[in-house]
Amino acid sequence: MAEETYWEDESAPVFFLSYAHTRNHVAAPPRDTNQKVFQLFVDLSDHVVELLGLGPGRTAGFMDRMLDGGQVWTDDLAFAAGHCQVFIPLISPQYLNSAWCAREWDAFSRRPVLTRPGADPSTGETPVIPVNWSVVERRRVPEVVSRRQMFTPTRLPPDIAPQYRDEGIYGLLSLGKNGKDAYDAVVWRLAQRVARAYQTHWVRAQVPTDVRQLRDRFEEVGHDLV
Repeated sequence: MAEETYWEDESAPVFFLSYAHTRNHVAAPPRDTNQKVFQLFVDLSDHVVELLGLGPGRTAGFMDRMLDGGQVWTDDLAFAAGHCQVFIPLISPQYLNSAWCAREWDAFSRRPVLTRPGADPSTGETPVIPVNWSVVERRRVPEVVSRRQMFTPTRLPPDIAPQYRDEGIYGLLSLGKNGKDAYDAVVWRLAQRVARAYQTHWVRAQVPTDVRQLRDRFEEVGHDLV
């Protein structure tokens, strides 16, 4: 019975990377303006595969790469939001103002969470891992987001965590060589955090069938169980 309770779809991604799509506002042909997010996604996916020893048929993560992302609730997006085990929102001013990002947050938060057999829940790991993408004033962060523990890397040289806090991952990537060492260290620690959350918690599958039923604002709700 326990095996059935904690059953997972092997085609499901381990983590869902939720981010605010940046639009190309200049008068030019359409282009992907979210390359920095994609770089994080690739690096994080490689680390998660290594840490969890995922087999050839298992996908480490999901991110919506459609150029018109945030406008179409695709089957792939619904499946990932309803089956992934870890949710990683990239917190930024754009993210907190995005109705679409709020829907992704809501879709994951509706899903019941259980502690995996033999796991120690006292470690404080949770399946929602907010990441500092670009700096947001604290007063602008909604309560439903602020009560989550923002990912903070530990056991690193003393200058790296403050650099991540002050610049965000977007800033570290924008600094080029000056931010590369900090970026690499932070992403590795984030991958370890994802692996621990995956190993300690199980989030029951629940695929949203109607995007109109998902909340388009970041607000406290009774079903916010994760």
